[in-house]
Amino acid sequence: MKNEFLQDFIKQATKENESKIAQEKRKKHFQELGRKGGLKTKENKKLNKVISIRMTNSEYEILIQKQEKYPLKLSTYIRNVLFEKELKINEFQTDEVLLQYGSHFKKITNLLRNREWNVFENKKEILVRIENLIEMIHQYLYSKTQKNE
Repeated sequence: MKNEFLQDFIKQATKENESKIAQEKRKKHFQELGRKGGLKTKENKKLNKVISIRMTNSEYEILIQKQEKYPLKLSTYIRNVLFEKELKINEFQTDEVLLQYGSHFKKITNLLRNREWNVFENKKEILVRIENLIEMIHQYLYSKTQKNE
């Protein structure tokens, strides 16, 4: 009798453990899918070589002063100056603003689709225009990143 009780208890514990593991795997799977969704992020080429240099304090201060004019990290600024790339001050800010606009327009389209908006007679036309605008923003940003590569 005790052996049957122990065996049943062990079977029940293993089933509960397996169900917990299965739920965690499912949760992780959907978390991973969530990370893959949404707007594509900008991808930079992998930077895997490190170069260290020595400079005096005055040289370093001058470098920091020049770098502070741009919204770039010090290493990015040095890389751009070294390879004589054009430094654009507001380029990254406009990209961020456009990405924010794109996400806001997505939210608006979701609201229009998922709720009763009978006030607008031309709801479908508004949705089509918003989707075209989002597509134009994506094309602009991704063509820009392809030019930089």
